[in-house]
Amino acid sequence: MTVALIVGTPFEFLNPTVDRIATCLLMLLIILVFIFLFILAHKIEKRTIKRIITGLICILAIPYLLNGICKIMIIDCPMWEDLSIYTNKDGEKVISQRRELIIHDYRDRRIIGDFGQFRISFDCDRRKLKGLWTEYNIQRNTTTIINFDEEYKENKK
Repeated sequence: MTVALIVGTPFEFLNPTVDRIATCLLMLLIILVFIFLFILAHKIEKRTIKRIITGLICILAIPYLLNGICKIMIIDCPMWEDLSIYTNKDGEKVISQRRELIIHDYRDRRIIGDFGQFRISFDCDRRKLKGLWTEYNIQRNTTTIINFDEEYKENKK
């Protein structure tokens, strides 16, 4: 759960309504898990161990609580919009995305599975890609070949 808090969940729902429902259900599930952990911690008989475990649960629960409050406050925030799709000769895909809040928020995701309205992906750093990749720019409807090895050398200078 802590890793998912830091890097995000690997599940993307491309339908805004389904995404909102999934976010709310995930928040409810996390709340229930922490309630269950608190109940289990209070059943421990040794007072010092009970306090240590309860403290650890609180340390883990606080970031989730703050993250949940932020999600509820911006529940009507725009969805991630696909900008470019990068594909290499091995069939690997990386998608660059943007979300417009007060400022623009960008991220790159390595696609593990694409199932139409549902996608499994993980955050990645596009600057760490190597070799030749085909870039499909969704907004311009253009396709270009990019050599990330040369781009890395130019940016390093």
